[in-house]
Amino acid sequence: MKFSSKILFFILAAFMLLASLGYYPRWKHGGTEATISWDAFGYYLYLPSIFIYHDAKHLTFADSIMNKYHPSPDLQQVFKCDNGNYVDKYAIGQAVQEFPSFIIAHLLAKPLGFDADGFSLPYQLAIQLGQLLMAFLGLWMLRKILLVYFADTVVSVVMLFYVLGTNYLNYSSIDGALTHNGLFTWYCLLIYFSIQFHRQPSYQKASIIGLILGIMMLTRPTEILAIIIPLLWGVETNLFSINTRLFLLKTHLPKLVIALVLCGMIGFIQLIYWKYVSGHWLESRR
Repeated sequence: MKFSSKILFFILAAFMLLASLGYYPRWKHGGTEATISWDAFGYYLYLPSIFIYHDAKHLTFADSIMNKYHPSPDLQQVFKCDNGNYVDKYAIGQAVQEFPSFIIAHLLAKPLGFDADGFSLPYQLAIQLGQLLMAFLGLWMLRKILLVYFADTVVSVVMLFYVLGTNYLNYSSIDGALTHNGLFTWYCLLIYFSIQFHRQPSYQKASIIGLILGIMMLTRPTEILAIIIPLLWGVETNLFSINTRLFLLKTHLPKLVIALVLCGMIGFIQLIYWKYVSGHWLESRR
């Protein structure tokens, strides 16, 4: 059987799984070495505060969690706003992505004999594995993008060096609960659908692009700059190409509007949280 980038993908995925479960299983560690610790604790904190403790404003449960699991030296992931409530200083997008893993862990925690408190072993493992699946999707989409432009052998070499020769292995298999891993996958999806849209524009592809941009912005607000990818994909540095692109965008303006509306609807989730907790639509740490 001929060796291909598809076969290499499964080999690399197995290696990444081994690194996550065997080489450095953060989900089995406690304290600041746990999967849900430090910044990852801040990204994740939305889920238990809303769905388990129903206390997104005062976080009265936080002291007991900090004393039990020690995810960081203190509760540095939040700050007190003008009305006395506590605001998570991290954007909510990572928590939205982790929601399926959180629900699965919450349903299994008690039947498996663990505390259903949002931070016991099932939650740590579910978040780790959920983000690893996200990494697999990102690597697969990277392969699909590269195959548009390069031979399969070249794609295999790039994938091999990318996984084994960069910090991707760490951010996918060990520190996957941070935003780096998910954002890489979303960028791959954005590039892929940008290519597909400019080949054959459709409302469906425009909608997908809008949703992808929305979740990226919800994860890190500065990722709104990624809008230049679908807007300017393939534009060369000459006036003719730019004018051609402007004409294309004008022709497909309704599709562009739909993408922007969907992006804004996703981003509005963050504003709802800020309004609910702080009383303001926009909140920043002072």
